[in-house]
Amino acid sequence: MGWPPEHSALIRRKGFPIPNTVPFDDEERRLISDFGYWLEALAKGTLVPFTPEQKQFVRVAHGEAEPLSAFEVAWVKYRHAADAVPPPVDPLELADRLTQLHAVRAAEAATRDEYNIRRDAILEQVRPQLEALEAEFADQIAATRDESARLEAEVRAAVLAYGQSFTHARIHAVYTRGRVTWDSKGLARFAKSYPEICEFRRVGQPSVSLRFESPPSLNIS
Repeated sequence: MGWPPEHSALIRRKGFPIPNTVPFDDEERRLISDFGYWLEALAKGTLVPFTPEQKQFVRVAHGEAEPLSAFEVAWVKYRHAADAVPPPVDPLELADRLTQLHAVRAAEAATRDEYNIRRDAILEQVRPQLEALEAEFADQIAATRDESARLEAEVRAAVLAYGQSFTHARIHAVYTRGRVTWDSKGLARFAKSYPEICEFRRVGQPSVSLRFESPPSLNIS
């Protein structure tokens, strides 16, 4: 039985994009890379299945049956990983969100500036009493702080020698074993000669950090 031309065209199309987060083995990656466009069309209903195997695949893709074949298992793995990746954001939408964030942070800064001005005005009225109170307790606070730091150092050393966590007097001294680290560059070089080690490589989720330019200082004359 010949294949319909619309099926054959997609089967010939190779290089289906695969996220790095998909936990594929080599064979599963090859299947999706070579047949992903065809499988996607079947799953979406763009192509009509014409064999029992294709109809079963569609049921699996729709969550109506458990994956059994290599194609079904690989496709379910791909979909689970792809669904976990957020959809792309249009640059104009991203710019709008950053504009909103900038406006909210500016409003927050203005509110905090007003708070600090009024707070300082109140503190100025009681500043002499506060300075007298600070002078009265300064030596006592410094002495207890130094003694606390000395005893903390002794406790840490004792727990390290004890070798496990210890709880007493409402204090939890948590013992943590030394963290194991690996030389990433060295492992990358090692993997060139022994690529099978890449099976144990895991790539974490990407993250975003925000860096805000400092606003101009508030100059009150």
